[in-house]
Amino acid sequence: MIGKFLTSVFLICFSLSLFSQSTGAEYYFYPKGQDAYEGGDVQFYKDFHQILKDKGLKPCENKNEVHILKLVVFEDASIKYVIDELNPDSTIKSKCAFELSLEVLKYMDKWKPAVLDNVKKPALTRFIIFPDALFDKYKEGYVAENFEEIAGFGKKEGMPGGINAFRAEVVKNIDLRGFVWNKAFQLVVTFVINREGKLVDLQLVESSGNKEFDERILDGIRSIRKKWTPATIHGEPVNYRFRLPLSFSYGE
Repeated sequence: MIGKFLTSVFLICFSLSLFSQSTGAEYYFYPKGQDAYEGGDVQFYKDFHQILKDKGLKPCENKNEVHILKLVVFEDASIKYVIDELNPDSTIKSKCAFELSLEVLKYMDKWKPAVLDNVKKPALTRFIIFPDALFDKYKEGYVAENFEEIAGFGKKEGMPGGINAFRAEVVKNIDLRGFVWNKAFQLVVTFVINREGKLVDLQLVESSGNKEFDERILDGIRSIRKKWTPATIHGEPVNYRFRLPLSFSYGE
């Protein structure tokens, strides 16, 4: 009897999972189908645009600035800004977009706490602030995520690209000789594709229970040299985190 190796790849998204901040505080991500802002993303950006106009705020000189606005919405609908760990330097490189975000937040009051099992929970939410699209260029129904392209794999090597191409490369590069198992199990890794298209910050977030096996998996992923195409927002490269569950079944 030998173990069979199957993989599946998912983009990290807002779900019913628990997230720990470096401060030790724990927050949920918003469950699927629940909005952090009354009226959803369309209303959020509409209100953001209106506040920019009403308060006479000024556009950024650098039209390419983008800021990933991460917030915790608490049970009482109050909010707290959270530093984006993927783009910690964004407050410097996109200082204007960052400052505009904080100024506009002072006047936004339609926040909705997440509800899990009929109980309100503090939860994380995320909005992309691209100021150039929120002043005079704003169009009704605008949602920044419609201008977001996730990181792609293999596009520059003549391959079809995408997650399926990376999945195939992972399977090809992991050497499992010498390991046998008698039940199905899963391990999970996360990684970041940076602005240069390099895979960085590879982390094991769910172990197989066998340290040597885990290291073999991580070494196999590290050995993949093909570059990614970085994620973009309105054409601007940004860091992007992926979640990679690896499932191992058992059979003949």
